[in-house]
Amino acid sequence: MRQDVQKIILQIRRRWKKRKTKVISILLAIIWLAVMVVLLTNWRMFGRTANGDSTKGIVQWVLLWLFGVAGAILWQFYCLFLRKKRKIKRLGVGSIVTLAIAMGTGMFWIMEWIYNPQMFTIPYQFVALSICVSAVVFLIYFLLCNSLRLAVLLCSAMYFIWTIASYFVYEFRGLPLQIVDLLDIGTATTVAGDYEYSMTLHMLIVGVIIISIVTSLYTGNKYKLVKGKKAKILIRAAGIILLVGGIRYIGWSDQPDSWNVVLNGNRPGDSFYNYGMQMCVIRGARDSIVKEPEGYSVEELQQVSDGIESGNTGSAEKPNIIAIMDETFADLTWIRDFPVSDEIMPFYNSLTENTIKGKLLVPVLGGGTGKTEFEFLTGTSMRMFNSTPYVVLGEKLDAAMVEPLESQGYKTTAIHPFIPTNYNREVAYEAMGFDRFLSLDDFQGERMVRDFISDEACFDRIEEIIKEEEDPVFTFCVTVQNHSPYTKEYENSIELLEYTDSQVEQYMSLIHESDRALQKLIEDLEKSDEPTVVVFFGDHLPTLSEDFYEYVFGKTDEEMTFEENQNYYLTPFLIWANYDIEEQQDVVTSSNYLGAMTLETAGVELTKYQQYLLDLREKVPAFSGTAYYGHDGRFHEYGSGGREEEYLPLDDCINYNKIFGEESRLDEFFFLKNDE
Repeated sequence: MRQDVQKIILQIRRRWKKRKTKVISILLAIIWLAVMVVLLTNWRMFGRTANGDSTKGIVQWVLLWLFGVAGAILWQFYCLFLRKKRKIKRLGVGSIVTLAIAMGTGMFWIMEWIYNPQMFTIPYQFVALSICVSAVVFLIYFLLCNSLRLAVLLCSAMYFIWTIASYFVYEFRGLPLQIVDLLDIGTATTVAGDYEYSMTLHMLIVGVIIISIVTSLYTGNKYKLVKGKKAKILIRAAGIILLVGGIRYIGWSDQPDSWNVVLNGNRPGDSFYNYGMQMCVIRGARDSIVKEPEGYSVEELQQVSDGIESGNTGSAEKPNIIAIMDETFADLTWIRDFPVSDEIMPFYNSLTENTIKGKLLVPVLGGGTGKTEFEFLTGTSMRMFNSTPYVVLGEKLDAAMVEPLESQGYKTTAIHPFIPTNYNREVAYEAMGFDRFLSLDDFQGERMVRDFISDEACFDRIEEIIKEEEDPVFTFCVTVQNHSPYTKEYENSIELLEYTDSQVEQYMSLIHESDRALQKLIEDLEKSDEPTVVVFFGDHLPTLSEDFYEYVFGKTDEEMTFEENQNYYLTPFLIWANYDIEEQQDVVTSSNYLGAMTLETAGVELTKYQQYLLDLREKVPAFSGTAYYGHDGRFHEYGSGGREEEYLPLDDCINYNKIFGEESRLDEFFFLKNDE
């Protein structure tokens, strides 16, 4: 016995002398020390209090230490110091299939256990499909890497990182992460640092298990598919073919439609719970591909164009046109008049003279400012798109409201006092034809509210532009003052009287401040001799706690009717002029119409397309990607059979021609004759 122990000690010493063993041991020691520190720091997550007075968390804590930590460390010590020399082994077909199924199952568990509290209610067919997709993803990694441990590392890391990112995106925006959101990653990184992140128990457990498995693989035998150079080239070629074929199959073939995965446009989180994350990500990727609408015909569109005459041919005196899309500007007391310490937006509510005012149907909730902005400036509904058009379209955005105004003598300025590359605005605004773009660098030293440039500073700059220019001006301003999160230091002016939520109070206080800045702007313009039209609207409702929205609505999201749910997509808007215009109250419209409505009010010459939008609004008062507002004063789902739906396929064809028509685009429809 003693001799055996001495042999073991001698073998450990011999192995330790090897540089490779030392490096691996030190790296593993660092990794496991970090894991232990994290586990000990977050031990309260496993307690009875955090787990509803259940011992489940304590059992998980013990098992994680015994098998996830101690077991892995002992196995790795054995592999490094006691086991015979590590071998390179080839895996057979049966082993590969078994591993792929095991990895597919593991990846499904990673996604759903972290993200989905209803994972055990997902129908078995979607579980099976998700496992199959994950298994194929793992096989692609294995073919490309020819290394089991590297394939496991990359596959596990990809799914783990994606799931955590989706969890926090849903936490902060109320929307799950989709593949097309990766195109907006630059925008996301500029605001990500403002939020507070808290690790969950399931994230911690999954992370430790992944580390245990991967590090154990790296100390054990090497498992490969093939050994020779030619064989490696062949399997990597097979991996590329499988990758390209898989993308082609999922994106463009008809087969995935038979899976019957349907994304709920109003509550996409519900779909992720019902079908599983991976199935919904695939569905979202398919929906993001813009295809030629059914019945698309350039000849028929030409006939539509020939039959339109603009009601506005342009007045002699061109008014200044000021468009302001105010960050998360909304009055939640519209939904229910809950008691607060002071009126949230008293000035907005008081405006009636020379004012058109009402509710605006917008395409997004809690984020996605660029989508509402796109609808306003171009007139194209987000019903055609799943991604942010600024990011994916770029130079295809020339057919907007900017160039027709410039051809009538307007000087055009875009304003966004934040990072200019967010939502690809620099490229988008240049494509639209704006003369200049003022961003964060142009507001150095201006008044801040929390960490953002104030609305008042933006509105003061607009007034300066009007005074500086001799020609009429069109300014489009996207504010940032009211951006989430609502946890920054700020002295609130509005308090809730029967509900407690400091974030809601900060949000309402910011809207109160925006209302004050709007009042100052309007009162200044009233004194001006220059005719001016102002359009002011919110881009979307804020992301606030589910408990607060349940308090406001008086019911949970699951209990709401489809029509009640549309309140999440309504923001205030107004069109005001410092001269006489026809007054309207309680108007319901959508952001794709608002630009044309503003230009009609200003009396400038309209393109045929802008006149078409005004005519369409008479038939379909408002519509978005998921709903339309009928003449009966109610919101309806697409496919519900309302007569308004029959006009929307033509709108899809017209917008497809505008953006993707290229040489067949009907320029005379989208531009004035002297625009080109």
